Amino acid sequence: MHIRSSFIARHLAMGLALAGAATLAHSANAADFTGRGVFNFKSEAGCPFAALAGTANDCNRLALDDPETRAALDGAAHTIRFTNTRNYAEKTIVGDVLLQGSGQSRGGQRVPLTFHALLSRSGSDWSVSSHAHSPVGGEFSDIRIDPYQVVVNEANNADRVVLSADQVVEALAKPSLTARLANVLVQVDDNRTDGAKDADITIGLGLRKASKSVARARFRAPGAKGHELAAAMQQGNWTLELQALSGQIPRQVVQRDLFLYGLESQSLLQPLLQRGFHKNEKLVLGAANAKGYVRYDGQQREFAGADAAARAFLQDSFIGLVLGWQQQQPVKAKADGR
Repeated sequence: MHIRSSFIARHLAMGLALAGAATLAHSANAADFTGRGVFNFKSEAGCPFAALAGTANDCNRLALDDPETRAALDGAAHTIRFTNTRNYAEKTIVGDVLLQGSGQSRGGQRVPLTFHALLSRSGSDWSVSSHAHSPVGGEFSDIRIDPYQVVVNEANNADRVVLSADQVVEALAKPSLTARLANVLVQVDDNRTDGAKDADITIGLGLRKASKSVARARFRAPGAKGHELAAAMQQGNWTLELQALSGQIPRQVVQRDLFLYGLESQSLLQPLLQRGFHKNEKLVLGAANAKGYVRYDGQQREFAGADAAARAFLQDSFIGLVLGWQQQQPVKAKADGR
């Protein structure tokens, strides 16, 4: 149960609430971040879907969950330093780092990879948990990712490295035994038939013959069949849909995703924020004739940031990474995302 709950809390922190546009981009070599928010910065190693990120390649991410948390980014020294002096009664996530990169699969294919680290505090002590996202399983070589180290400031004002650049590469190249066991419990099925191009996947938990479906995600662009994601979205008519196939998706995961992707203040989504997903509920971002919208629980509202929201989701989340990858592969290439 520990492995399964860990997967839900981490890998299913995949954008179950979809992405939003309330992120700030910083491309300078040095920047300080304060206040609760989500901030993007440049990836020198490139982005998983370059056309979605734009010319600045601002697809690396810092999140500060707590207004007491501060982060200093030194691009020249490849160091991210977190500071927080608050004492917490229980273990609390106070921030995260997401780095984008790529690796070569055993079959020789260049595959997008994402490294995600969650930083927490209990009392005045720091802890970090991390995992990798990839659209296909296995080990990877020739890892290309920005060589950042993550540092925290301790109570005695001393700095401690909690993640080195080598540890990041190792996690991407050779997943830990725990990560591999968790991956065995994750099933990603390609739902496309009859030559369909639009990405359509179902996520299940459990061994293949006994897995339980958790979510279904679809990207549709009816007027742009065969186009890559960015080109399809430029047509001005598209939808990115997520359906909960289980009522057991943790509410905390949904709440944090609403924060990460800038949607926690949306009035339409307050029931989702308060109680999480009910089984079979759908959340949709889309555009009709280039006008963005968000749809939930049978209601639809205009949302000017839908395009940027969907782009962020497709890059930052596990489901988005698999959707984007699948949309560029032949139908016969079954997704086995991890």
